[in-house]
Amino acid sequence: MNIRKAVDSDIDNGLLDVYIEGYNYHVNGRPDIFMKLTEEQLRKDLNDIINFFPTLVIIDNDRVVGYLSYKIKERHTKKLDVDQLVILEKYRGQGLGKKLMEEVKRIAIEENCDRIELNCWMFNENALAMYEHIGFDKQRIMYEMKLK
Repeated sequence: MNIRKAVDSDIDNGLLDVYIEGYNYHVNGRPDIFMKLTEEQLRKDLNDIINFFPTLVIIDNDRVVGYLSYKIKERHTKKLDVDQLVILEKYRGQGLGKKLMEEVKRIAIEENCDRIELNCWMFNENALAMYEHIGFDKQRIMYEMKLK
């Protein structure tokens, strides 16, 4: 397995499959927020992500099996904000998410960031456990009141 920066051709080399699987997981977890989209809509969203955010892919047998997109923000302090991290379900539990996070940590240190931040949906219990396992601390809690 190797990690590298995503390129446009990755979309048709497994990246779209990973993105669709991750998106559908969110549709199932929060259908009130994530609506079903066509493959073409998801392709456009993914194209926007890799063109506007630095994106790392993890490759197995010349095919994308996971990705992580991020952005670096600077306001009061400089931080690396992980936007999305998805590993194909059949590859989960093999430490690939941890490898992507180690690479993004290296990037954050190289960019002189003070910290790495990310958000995770409460229904995504496996991801929550992984983040805590690799050393992330809970920083704050976001509340919502559903009106519909």
